Amino acid sequence: MKKAMSNVDVAALVVEFRERLVGGFVGKAYQQSPEAVIITIQSAGRGKADLLLEAGRRVHLTKKPRKVSKMPPQFPTLLRKRLTGGLIVEVNQHEFDRVIEIVVEKGGERYLLIAELFPKGNVVLLDESGKIILPLRPMVFRGRSILAGEKYLYHEGQTDPRSLLKEDLRELLARSDSNLVRALVRGLNMGGVYGEEVCLRAGIDKGRPAASLDEVEVDAIHGALQEVFHLESPEPHLVYEDEDEGGLPTDVVPAPLLVYEGRGRKVFESFSEALDEYFVEKEPGPKPKTALERRRDMQEGAIEEFLSKEEEYARTGELIYERYGEIESVLNAISGALEKGFTYSEIWARIKTSGLPVAENILSIDYKGEVVLRLDDQEQEQGREQERELEPKLKLKLNAGLSVPQNAQRYYDRAKEMAKKEEGAKRALEQTKKLIEKKAAPKPKTRRTIKRRKPRWYERFRWFRSSDDFLVIGGRDASTNEEIYTKYLEKRDLALHTDAPGAPLTVIKTEGKDVPDTTLEEAARFAVSYSSVWKAGLFEGDCYLVKADQVTKTPESGEFLKKGAFVIRGERRYFRNVPVGVAVGVAGDMLIGGPSSAVVPEAKPVVEIEPGEYNSDDLAKRIYRIFAGKEDDRRFLKSVASTEQIVRILPPGGSRVKG
Repeated sequence: MKKAMSNVDVAALVVEFRERLVGGFVGKAYQQSPEAVIITIQSAGRGKADLLLEAGRRVHLTKKPRKVSKMPPQFPTLLRKRLTGGLIVEVNQHEFDRVIEIVVEKGGERYLLIAELFPKGNVVLLDESGKIILPLRPMVFRGRSILAGEKYLYHEGQTDPRSLLKEDLRELLARSDSNLVRALVRGLNMGGVYGEEVCLRAGIDKGRPAASLDEVEVDAIHGALQEVFHLESPEPHLVYEDEDEGGLPTDVVPAPLLVYEGRGRKVFESFSEALDEYFVEKEPGPKPKTALERRRDMQEGAIEEFLSKEEEYARTGELIYERYGEIESVLNAISGALEKGFTYSEIWARIKTSGLPVAENILSIDYKGEVVLRLDDQEQEQGREQERELEPKLKLKLNAGLSVPQNAQRYYDRAKEMAKKEEGAKRALEQTKKLIEKKAAPKPKTRRTIKRRKPRWYERFRWFRSSDDFLVIGGRDASTNEEIYTKYLEKRDLALHTDAPGAPLTVIKTEGKDVPDTTLEEAARFAVSYSSVWKAGLFEGDCYLVKADQVTKTPESGEFLKKGAFVIRGERRYFRNVPVGVAVGVAGDMLIGGPSSAVVPEAKPVVEIEPGEYNSDDLAKRIYRIFAGKEDDRRFLKSVASTEQIVRILPPGGSRVKG
């Protein structure tokens, strides 16, 4: 049964798509699974259609219901942003490979949406230069990376059987050391079914050595290749195993094939419709059991085992009394030998060679006197006299130093021990079941009491508390830079700034204490992240640290300082190649933002961000949706982390959620 579309299927589908999709407009995108997305297409005269792209498996229009998530993942969100409203101008197949290219133009930009249908394939959005904007699944191979920002590389091209010259075909077959069908499948870009189809249409045995074909036969193979792969008479249909349409289809093809003659088939108006019916959604696997459920299963298994052992030991005790005389005679024989001074090992050696009738029923004796005794199964013997020569099944383990009643009691004691263990396991099982029920019970949603708090003075600025609990503040603009300098910069404080313009005046409020390096490094990251470095899309920058009294508004003679600008005099301590990065999260009853090392341990929920393609409004909405997925009390969330509040914490310029 076909697992994925072939290159022939892709070729047929591209012909359909050029008629059906080119000239249409792209609508919204939805993610159906980790491997698949659906994009709505609006075509003039054809109405709306859903285009399904499943990495490594299939691409076709579908009429099956789509899944709509409350919070779209990153890939469909990006497709909506870049492609919605765009015009589809081309649909192509890359070099007869299992790769479909959909070209979309929007706002003067040209995008390429690629669906790879080979194993470990992907769905990737490229810009006009061929650089990856975003893949559905980030993947790294040897010599090929499917990651945002990387140049997209196609797989190495294979021979196209449609354009193969007769001379090249002759050479390919002549140097092959395998049979004809294998030479075609390995040397050309085709599957086994199409290899057999070419042999059938050429009228040549597929098992013939490829190198043995003469000129006429090579011509016949070349003609069959043109006939099979140019799809002159499309008739998309499903193929069934038998003549009728019973059971599941075994293949879906765009045109009739001789290899499937006599098979049942179901014809469709379009290849997309046939593919849509053939490919069934992958069933989700069984939900993995929790640790409590695994414990429950083990306890239930133990209870069954204890019960089985209890019954077995009790039956053995009863059997010893039922065969009292027979067992007693064996034990007496062994005890008589002991009285004569023989050891158990010597007794066993004598029994094996004695030839006595009683010896036949003793299977072993160890040095401790543990005896394995074989007894005739009386019920079996009474019912089947003719099979007396067969080996009886009943075996008993006894101790030669004990009497018959003592041996029986030993088994009764074991049965009681198993019964106690069974009761203990049952009590433990009841506790486990209660824990499972408690875990499964829906948790009542609790609403937090929201108290309007008075904002602190520093919340007017950008701010965070370092890992060492030092307050760090920074200006939002020229006015707040001036205000920090005028009102809040004390002589005992430290200040940071970047060499590049457009950075906040960052101040560490020392309160006269020594400032650890961890706080200095976090403040440096804060200063760089909220500067023009982030806006430029860079991932690192430089900044310097000075004392408060090195910051002045007094310019050099003849110079003028604009609002929000300062003069730094004296030595500076530089922090080079400081990585940018900001975390945003809810800590208690407030929204906080700053370096990840300071914010992540204090906030929940929390999101880390980096320079990227989303503007502040779009990213704030995305962050709010992430928070909403982790916080049940939406009323509380809106009060402390609305999209407007999140925007105020974000750095200037484009950003995206990290990872």
